Amino acid sequence: MVTRVTAPGSSANLGPGFDVLGLAVKRYVWASDDGPGRPCGTDHIARIAYEAAGGTGPIWFDFELEPSRGLGFSAAARAAGAFLAYLQQGHGHDQAQHLAYQVVADIEGHGDNAAPSVFGGTYLIAGEVYHRIGAPFPGNLLFWVPELETLTDDSRSCLPTTVPRADAVYNLGRVALLIAAIYEQRLDLLHEATQDRLHQPQRLAACGPVDKAYRTAVEAGAAAVWLSGSGPTLAIVAADHAVEPISSVLSDTGKVLALDIDQQGARLVD
Repeated sequence: MVTRVTAPGSSANLGPGFDVLGLAVKRYVWASDDGPGRPCGTDHIARIAYEAAGGTGPIWFDFELEPSRGLGFSAAARAAGAFLAYLQQGHGHDQAQHLAYQVVADIEGHGDNAAPSVFGGTYLIAGEVYHRIGAPFPGNLLFWVPELETLTDDSRSCLPTTVPRADAVYNLGRVALLIAAIYEQRLDLLHEATQDRLHQPQRLAACGPVDKAYRTAVEAGAAAVWLSGSGPTLAIVAADHAVEPISSVLSDTGKVLALDIDQQGARLVD
């Protein structure tokens, strides 16, 4: 019997929540023990997670999720591989998810992409604690995906190792405001709530086309814009009336995807 699983991509940070906030998106990878897809070599990230979770034998992989774009490709691939391994060992769905999360978070080094890809939904990470935010994200989610690629390690290399206290306090306030905006469904608070001083200014300054698209989306009426993960993709929150104008002005420079939040995470495919 062929076992095939899927896992969603994710958008991490959500502006000020550097390494602590992330949400799952309905853009997927697949892994299986007997196709379809392509067989994974020994250095494939899905296979490495699969073997770290105790998986043995061949593994196949397929995807629609754009790699190296800030949409959590590596976490999704690892989530699919680890989840597949635990299902093969006889674990139930929920236990397989929780075990897979530990593998993916350990390999990734942080859980803001790992938790959404494994569990679905919107997650807050605080050390060993991973907590699902129990309210829907207000507005419509759009993603501007350019042809540019970004490697997370390279993007992190431009970030300072220490930050001024004022910047830390600034981000603490915006994370708190963002959580309040989600639970109170306050679209009007999201622009201020997704501002950041810890990583976005440096990353946007390093890539002119992305910085320009960020400003264009705001000028076109976006309620919020953040750099998805390390970029170059931008996540955009829009009211109903702003979806078309934003999509129109950004479509010449990249794909504009309207993606709902995946609520299921890694799961078995019938």
